[in-house]
Amino acid sequence: MKKLTLLLCCLLMTPPVWAQDDPGETVTPPIPGNGGFGGPVLKVTEIDDKFGLLIGGRGGWVFNHVFVVGGGLYSLLRDVEIEDSGFERDLEFAYGGLELELIIVPRQRLHLSIQTLLGFGGLTDRTQRFDRFDRFDSRFNGPDDSFLIAEPGLNLVWNMKTYMRIGLGGSYRFIRGVELAGLSNSDLRGPSAVLSVKFGRF
Repeated sequence: MKKLTLLLCCLLMTPPVWAQDDPGETVTPPIPGNGGFGGPVLKVTEIDDKFGLLIGGRGGWVFNHVFVVGGGLYSLLRDVEIEDSGFERDLEFAYGGLELELIIVPRQRLHLSIQTLLGFGGLTDRTQRFDRFDRFDSRFNGPDDSFLIAEPGLNLVWNMKTYMRIGLGGSYRFIRGVELAGLSNSDLRGPSAVLSVKFGRF
């Protein structure tokens, strides 16, 4: 009888399998909570069929570990050179805006997130042309242009530490409103491979 009583006590004191921590999970509290983060982002892409490297950063506020409201800002590491009427034009390209993100099973060490950016961007023509006396003509330091952008994306995220996340994914830029001579919306839209690092409380 004593052995049976001891066995029952042990069973009652041992948490069931479904209540035990999964070894693949991080130490993220399972209770509702909010937090915030920030970090750098690197995007490999093409602008007008030319290789482009976008660098920037994003930050946000995390609600209940699964929903993020924040913002991001990205710019080309170097100007893109495109050909127009027989000469090369140097274009500066940057954009930013509101970012929304949905984190799927955030406690899993490897998980997915779906995000989108809604905002606007700018183009600057930094082409330098010279007159027949080899003097710089400021009239050809081209005009600025602006556009609207929507950029949805999908990420695979690794919970490296309780305060650090590394994401690898892809996104696609939808552009509207480009009016700079020699360029169209389709020249700026396209996919990107994205590497991100986030530091904060999740």
